[in-house]
Amino acid sequence: MRFSVVSATMAAAALMTLAGAAHAQTSLPLTGFSSLPSFAWDGPTLSPKWEGSYARISSGFQVTSGKHMRTSAGPTFGLEMGTMRREGNFVYGIVGAIDYAPAIGGYGTPSFGNVAYTRDFAGAFQIKTGVLVTPEVLLYTKVGMSAANETWRYGATPFSSPFTQSEIAVRPEARAGVEWAVTDKLTLGVEVGLVGQRIR
Repeated sequence: MRFSVVSATMAAAALMTLAGAAHAQTSLPLTGFSSLPSFAWDGPTLSPKWEGSYARISSGFQVTSGKHMRTSAGPTFGLEMGTMRREGNFVYGIVGAIDYAPAIGGYGTPSFGNVAYTRDFAGAFQIKTGVLVTPEVLLYTKVGMSAANETWRYGATPFSSPFTQSEIAVRPEARAGVEWAVTDKLTLGVEVGLVGQRIR
């Protein structure tokens, strides 16, 4: 069976017309969705917004270390909400966050006389203050309280056999970090912190 050049050209033109119509259907304007917040539909811009109320989803990697305990590390997934104000280059506000850090392998019974620590779900309420080094980069500190579901695994000692203890612990904490606003909807950051003794 043979096709003429004219029929092949007409078929290609028809396919391009259909593809254009299908593309038009997938990119309909989002009018009529005014009940949803504007950030759900508008595109990202290069101008970061450091003030106002916000909610964001985060993911990262966490390393926890302490005296007489094995270092634990793994991914974290979280949700953070807050409201911030800006006075010149000074930014301040309140933040609430929850996150989940699944234990990733290697957290069995610790060796003789050692302790292993993991935590899965945690929530925090913090006061955040910072200074804009550039319009896109924020150096900040956070102080507040956190509550976490902690699991301690104790290795054997001359006086006890191995055991595990899990509990919800409330602790004071202080953090410091840097955030780089790539766009108004994408932020990259690094944060370090200290967690205090459990409040009984």
